Amino acid sequence: MTISSQSTMTLQSIILKRIDDKKISHQEILKLMGYRHHPKTHDKALKRLQRVLSAPKLGLVNTTYDFKYSSSKFVQKLCIVLEIDKKIYQPLLSDIEQHASQVLNAITPIVYADVAFNENFTPSFMSFMAVDRFKRIALANEVKLLSRQKQLDIIHKKIIEHYSYMQGNIPYDGRIRGYRVIFNRGTDMSEVLYVDTDNLAGN
Repeated sequence: MTISSQSTMTLQSIILKRIDDKKISHQEILKLMGYRHHPKTHDKALKRLQRVLSAPKLGLVNTTYDFKYSSSKFVQKLCIVLEIDKKIYQPLLSDIEQHASQVLNAITPIVYADVAFNENFTPSFMSFMAVDRFKRIALANEVKLLSRQKQLDIIHKKIIEHYSYMQGNIPYDGRIRGYRVIFNRGTDMSEVLYVDTDNLAGN
């Protein structure tokens, strides 16, 4: 296989083709990777290999390990024992590692209503839990992988739907003044966006 041909193939397809070309069994692959044929470890290693081979991202978006190889090192060693040229697999593996890092470190934005209560309202544990449930807006887990603009488009739509459904109010005489959107960007780092209800007019 030439280096130029790798641009049209995924690393998964290259690995699967090499296994087919070499007519090598999964058990043989594991032996070459240094796994001992022990009942407890071999079955787990075999299942791990099968999961890796069946996943387009080769298991790198899952934080799995077996005290022998990390997700990335497992794939790297697999390529080595299959005698795939490093100039071919390394760039493809690096791209997958970058994507995996984005997936594993991405955090779904937090969206909740900013609520003003009547001055006579005295919160209890039960009322606090009820209010918290009504003021939060749930987002699908997949939203964390979208671009910021697409996230904002979805969040804006969700806010309008929430405000309309709640009719601008929260139980216990709470009035929705606006919405806070928190974008987490790592440890102790976050960006907060505030959406005033006045900006929802006409939407």
